[in-house]
Amino acid sequence: MPTRDLIRSATPAPDHDLWQRVRDSLGRDDHVTLRLPAIGWLEAAALGVAIGTLAVVPDPLRVLAAGGLL
Repeated sequence: MPTRDLIRSATPAPDHDLWQRVRDSLGRDDHVTLRLPAIGWLEAAALGVAIGTLAVVPDPLRVLAAGGLL
C-alpha cells in the first residue's frame, strides 16, 4: 500500500465538508444563499473615513502614494 493511501486510511474525513454542503444546497434549491455578517461600528467608521477621503482629497492616489500606503 502506498504511503499516501495509508495516511488517508488512517485519518477520518472531516465532518465539515463545505463543498458537499454547497452541492447539497444547489441540488435542492438551484441557488445558494450567502449570509454576510452585519456591519459593526468599526467597519462603518472605516467606510466613512474612506468615502470622506475620496470626497475631500482632490487626488487620493497621490496622497496614498506619498504616505506609503500604495
